[in-house]
Amino acid sequence: MTFNIALNFEDGITRFIHCNPGEKVLDAAYRQKVNLPMDCSDGVCGTCKCRCASGDYALGDDYLEER
Repeated sequence: MTFNIALNFEDGITRFIHCNPGEKVLDAAYRQKVNLPMDCSDGVCGTCKCRCASGDYALGDDYLEER
Protein backbone atom coordinates (compact mmCIF):
# COMPACT_ATOMS: atom_id res chain seq x y z
CA MET A 1 0.00 0.00 0.00
CA THR A 2 1.39 3.41 -0.94
CA PHE A 3 0.20 6.86 0.02
CA ASN A 4 -0.46 9.52 -2.62
CA ILE A 5 0.81 12.93 -1.54
CA ALA A 6 0.29 16.30 -3.23
CA LEU A 7 3.07 18.80 -2.58
CA ASN A 8 1.83 22.36 -3.16
CA PHE A 9 4.69 24.83 -3.51
CA GLU A 10 4.60 28.59 -2.90
CA ASP A 11 5.08 29.31 -6.62
CA GLY A 12 1.78 27.55 -7.42
CA ILE A 13 3.33 24.32 -8.69
CA THR A 14 1.87 21.03 -7.40
CA ARG A 15 3.85 17.79 -7.57
CA PHE A 16 2.41 14.39 -6.73
CA ILE A 17 4.51 11.67 -5.11
CA HIS A 18 3.96 8.16 -3.78
CA CYS A 19 5.15 7.38 -0.25
CA ASN A 20 5.63 3.85 1.08
CA PRO A 21 4.48 2.90 4.59
CA GLY A 22 7.16 3.90 7.11
CA GLU A 23 8.96 6.11 4.56
CA LYS A 24 9.59 9.79 5.27
CA VAL A 25 7.92 12.20 2.83
CA LEU A 26 11.34 13.81 2.35
CA ASP A 27 12.89 10.47 1.34
CA ALA A 28 9.98 9.64 -0.98
CA ALA A 29 10.27 13.03 -2.67
CA TYR A 30 14.01 12.67 -3.28
CA ARG A 31 13.51 9.11 -4.56
CA GLN A 32 11.13 10.58 -7.16
CA LYS A 33 13.48 13.47 -7.99
CA VAL A 34 11.43 16.16 -6.23
CA ASN A 35 13.84 18.43 -4.36
CA LEU A 36 12.59 19.71 -1.02
CA PRO A 37 14.45 22.14 1.24
CA MET A 38 16.18 20.41 4.16
CA ASP A 39 19.16 20.75 6.45
CA CYS A 40 19.03 17.88 8.95
CA SER A 41 16.79 15.27 7.21
CA ASP A 42 15.41 14.28 10.63
CA GLY A 43 12.60 16.84 10.91
CA VAL A 44 13.99 18.71 13.89
CA CYS A 45 15.57 21.87 12.39
CA GLY A 46 12.35 23.14 10.76
CA THR A 47 13.76 23.77 7.26
CA CYS A 48 11.37 21.28 5.65
CA LYS A 49 8.39 22.39 7.77
CA CYS A 50 5.07 21.86 6.00
CA ARG A 51 1.34 21.77 6.63
CA CYS A 52 -0.84 18.69 6.31
CA ALA A 53 -4.11 19.83 4.70
CA SER A 54 -5.85 16.46 5.05
CA GLY A 55 -5.15 12.92 6.16
CA ASP A 56 -3.24 11.59 9.13
CA TYR A 57 0.44 11.55 9.98
CA ALA A 58 2.67 10.39 12.81
CA LEU A 59 5.63 12.44 14.03
CA GLY A 60 7.04 9.71 16.22
CA ASP A 61 7.89 9.78 19.91
CA ASP A 62 10.83 12.20 19.62
CA TYR A 63 8.87 15.19 18.31
CA LEU A 64 6.48 17.66 19.90
CA GLU A 65 3.18 18.48 18.26
CA GLU A 66 1.82 22.00 18.10
CA ARG A 67 -1.39 22.42 20.05
